[in-house]
Formats: sequence, structure tokens, C-alpha cells
Amino acid sequence: MGVFDAIVNPDVVRTGKKVTRVQNINGRSVVLQGHPVFDDNGQVELVVTFVRDITTFHRMKEEIAAQKSLIQQYQRQVSSLNPEEVFLDEGMVAVSRESLEMLHQLDSIAPTEASVLILGETGVGKDIVARRLHRKSHRSTKPFIKVDCTTIPESLVESELFGYESGAFSGAKAKGKRGLFEDANGGTIFLDEIGELSPHLQSKLLRVLQDQEIMRVGSTKAIPIDVRILAATNRDLEKSVAEGTFRSDLYYRLKVVVLHVLPLRERKDDILSLVKVFLHRFNAKYGKQLRLTGKAENALFKYSWPGNIRELENMIHGLVLASKKPLICCADLPTEVGGDQGCVAFSSGDFLSEIGSRPLKEIMRRLERAVIEEALTLYGSVSKAAEALQINRTTIFRKTRRNHDG
Repeated sequence: MGVFDAIVNPDVVRTGKKVTRVQNINGRSVVLQGHPVFDDNGQVELVVTFVRDITTFHRMKEEIAAQKSLIQQYQRQVSSLNPEEVFLDEGMVAVSRESLEMLHQLDSIAPTEASVLILGETGVGKDIVARRLHRKSHRSTKPFIKVDCTTIPESLVESELFGYESGAFSGAKAKGKRGLFEDANGGTIFLDEIGELSPHLQSKLLRVLQDQEIMRVGSTKAIPIDVRILAATNRDLEKSVAEGTFRSDLYYRLKVVVLHVLPLRERKDDILSLVKVFLHRFNAKYGKQLRLTGKAENALFKYSWPGNIRELENMIHGLVLASKKPLICCADLPTEVGGDQGCVAFSSGDFLSEIGSRPLKEIMRRLERAVIEEALTLYGSVSKAAEALQINRTTIFRKTRRNHDG
């Protein structure tokens, strides 16, 4: 193992007590623990020393401490910004442990020249990840060009990406046209939904990755370019490779680094922070000051969000546009969100159905309680609820106490 730079035996003999030391020997951490053994006269007769290698434990402890420090650092950065700054300045909301870990990986690879494959379901924010990769790179002052491979007609994809020469095809401009790869020269091009590209375009893209040059449609001249390629898809590309619909050589060229953006249901601690971001944004846009009740927030938190962040953003947008009250409650939420969460709003029909089975006095007492509880939820305080119902605060206290007492 090596030579100890200190021994515990003299200290054990001198003190008559157990002595523990930690030493580094040949790059390994060991614990020395000396135990005294006494003779019949109470004097230390000999010392038994145990040696234990704790290198692995020590390294794990350091790694855990480093990870905790990193997460705390990101949490401090996030908490120091207001909601809109978190979204617009940082480009993404990262509160959950899963998102913070992905953010750390993202920021560590952003300054490199590696191509990155971003995987995730529709609506998880793959474009936000791509923009942050560009913004954190040395290409940040150069163009960022996003190409949605699903929105360009198949017949035009090649000419849009690589450009064309004069007379390349019917309807082509007389002077030809630069392609998006040339527009992105010096910067970053983001190919969203790359799994939709045809085999022909896959082979042309492979050439760009291999040779850093493109060739316009109708030309035989290669044009050198300096572009970092980011790609994203919601498809299982490994399955596509196995089925023969996606080139394996292109796949392995693209996946130098792979970033997995988790669906919202797997990083639930981000949900309410995203809600606040979108609520803040749309309140500012429409000059409103809407808030959500606790029950409404709980329903949003529990919902599975199959459409991910895009669905959440669109829902909050619609709620802000539609709301005529200062508080958004469960009754305002779509049925699939609030209906199954046990927070369906009070309805007079619930009480009309009790005619014939309960006396009028009991129906009215239960209706009165429902109205008061709804007002308390809606306005958040006894004073505001009393003002809205045009009754005294003491009346609310008395009626709620009487109703709860039976």
C-alpha cells in the first residue's frame, strides 16, 4: 500500500485512548484507528491498529458535494430572477433536479463545436434548448437559423436548405438563391424534426457534416461553410435506423452529444414555475393582474400534460384571455385538467336535484355554505369575500361556524 507518514501508536500509549487519523498514501485515503490494550496494572501493554481504505467513499462524498453545490448555484440564479427574466433571459425554466442536471450538461457542451442531437416529445422545448446552446457558444453573435423540416414542402426542402443556381428548375429566380446553410454561415443551424428528411436529403446533409461544404441545386461547385449543426426529433431514431428509414452513418454523425429533454410529467417541479412565467407574460401583454387559486394550481400540478410546455402555455394564454375575474379557479380550467381533480366548482344544479329528498331549510343551508366557500376561494380573504357578497365579516364567521357545527 505504501509508507505511512505518521503513526497513531505513540499517541495511544501517551493518552491511553483510541486515536484516529486519516492519511493519503499513494493517492488513496486510509483511516488509521489505534486501540489501547491494558495490562493488569492499567498500563498500555500494546496497541492494535486497524487500517481501512476509504478512497471510494471519500470520492463519492466529494462528487455528491460538488453536485449539490452546482444545483444550489443554479437554484440561486433562478430565484434571483423574476419569472419573465427566467424565461426570456435564460431561455428556459429549470427548477426541478432533472432540469438542472440537463442544464448543467447543456452549458458544459455549448462552448464546443460538437453537433448535438436533441431528443424529446413534441412541445417539451427542444427549440429553447437549441437557442441556449447557440447563445452560450462563441458563435452567439452570428446567425441562428431554425429549419422546421415538417413545414417545408418535400419538393422545396433541398433548394431551401442548399440554395439553387439560375435556371435550376421551373420558377427559379433568374439570379439564383442562397440556401439556409449559407445564411447560417459562421453561426448555427437548427434542424427541427430531422427524422422527417428524405433519404436523398439525409445523404446531402451527411456530406455537409463530413466535408463542411454544400452544393447548390443545379451547380457542380462546392461552397465551403462554417456551420454548427444542431438537430432535434421526437422520433426514435435508433428504431428508424433499424427499419432502414434513417441513415445509420448520419445518425452516428449527429449524435456526438445527445440531450434528452424530459416531458413535463417527469419534471413536475417545473410546472408551477412555468405557470407563473406564462401568467406573468400574458398578464403584462393584456394589462391584467390575474392569479390562480391554490386548488387550480394543484390541478395544474397533477395534470399529465401530454402536450408538454406548449399545451401549458396555450392553456394559460386562453385562461387569461377568457377570465373576467381576478382569480382563476378550478371552474375556469378545461374539464380534462380540473374535472378529475376533485375541484369542480359549485353548481346550483347540484342542489336543485335534492328537491324532494331533503327539506328546503337543509338545502338552503348547504347552498349558503357552498356560496360562502366559493367566495372565500375566489377572493382569498374573509374581508374581500364579505365585500363581494355584501355581508359583514362577522356574518361569514357565524355562518361558516354554524355550517361546520352541523
